[in-house]
Amino acid sequence: MRYTTLIDISEIPAAYRCVNARLLYLHLCLKAGYHDQDRDICSLSIRSLAADCGITVSATRHALKVLSKYSLIEQRDGVIIVKKWVGQKSISKREASKTVPTVAAEREREQRRVDEREAEHKALLRDLKEQGKSSLDAYFEMLEKKASEGDIEAAETLARRKKQRASMKEQ
Repeated sequence: MRYTTLIDISEIPAAYRCVNARLLYLHLCLKAGYHDQDRDICSLSIRSLAADCGITVSATRHALKVLSKYSLIEQRDGVIIVKKWVGQKSISKREASKTVPTVAAEREREQRRVDEREAEHKALLRDLKEQGKSSLDAYFEMLEKKASEGDIEAAETLARRKKQRASMKEQ
């Protein structure tokens, strides 16, 4: 038993969608030679490839064309040279100075906004307490103001809340 490498052809949608091309590529990767003199070379005929994979000769020819189109194989002198790896440029390192501080700064800004809203709410409650009012009284005043300005929804809410308040006092 031996190991082999192969290219992730799912990144080439047109080749990956073709089930026979996918099957044939995997079969070629497994059957290609691994010695110095025959590395990545497969010398099987189209008929034997078709028989090995369980597909028709026509489907094998089409799959070979698809694989050739995307440079996954190369047919030369009666043999198939299988491309099993891609020499890519090395991926540059992520610059931590750009991403981490940005996230941390955004979190800090959001926390400041929350703190400011909380301070405003506490100040409002303190002012109401000094005036001898509750937050519910302030809410009713706001609804009355909106209703007097013609806000129908505020008027309906105010009427509904007054009924609820009256029924609570009766109990």
